[in-house]
Amino acid sequence: MDNLHRELAPISNAAWVQIEEEAKRTLKRYLGARHVVDLHGPKGFDLSAVGTGHLSPTPSPVEGVQFARREVTPLIELRVPFELTRAAIDDVTRGSNDSDWQPLKDAARKIALAEDRLVFLGYAEAGIEGILPSSSNPAIALPKDVADYPEAVASAVTSLRLAGVNGPYALVLGTTPFTEATGGAEDGYPVVRHLEKLLDAPVVWSEALEGGVIVTTRGGDFDLWLGQDISIGYLAHTADTVTLYLQESLTFQMQTSEAAVALMG
Repeated sequence: MDNLHRELAPISNAAWVQIEEEAKRTLKRYLGARHVVDLHGPKGFDLSAVGTGHLSPTPSPVEGVQFARREVTPLIELRVPFELTRAAIDDVTRGSNDSDWQPLKDAARKIALAEDRLVFLGYAEAGIEGILPSSSNPAIALPKDVADYPEAVASAVTSLRLAGVNGPYALVLGTTPFTEATGGAEDGYPVVRHLEKLLDAPVVWSEALEGGVIVTTRGGDFDLWLGQDISIGYLAHTADTVTLYLQESLTFQMQTSEAAVALMG
């Protein structure tokens, strides 16, 4: 028995397959940060912290002996419960391919948002610094006119180059600017296509951002550590419903403050 307790759930193998596939599809749609950071793991649920490589001197209780504490970044455990009907689950064994997994999709969207917020905005309560708060480069305002986005992005890329940060580069946009970029057009050509041509990379969408951010994807600047990757576990059931949850343990380390430029929306 593992920490997910799935073997206790009244769910057939066929239903588990559909549930897992729906979760993967939804997470792929909403997980934005993983496209632009270095992903490590999963290292296992028992991983509790990741070392930074630094020491902090501490008072010594023994004369002549130096004491120091190794600095670590703790892992954060995320959990999002959700409830499925037993009717939807049991219908799968009758051949159904259209069961209602909306509660699962809603939960997947929430945990993806939490992960992206951790990476881009940080989590001060656990000493985790996000990409935007840690950036040492001046922020650049996103223009009100979407047709001017390429100019702002080019300016951000120039800032990175002047800071000695090589490419390739990637652009991550929040919902509103992403929608405007994909819907807006310049000379009949969607603005997002101009942006992708400028960066030679797809534009990434993340619900965690209001504006956007330009980052280098050369590697070694942003480390996302997974203990347990997003997994589905079992909590309880009644005659009519089954309560499951999505769970993940993770932490984030910002290695290079010059490696990102915030785009304020």
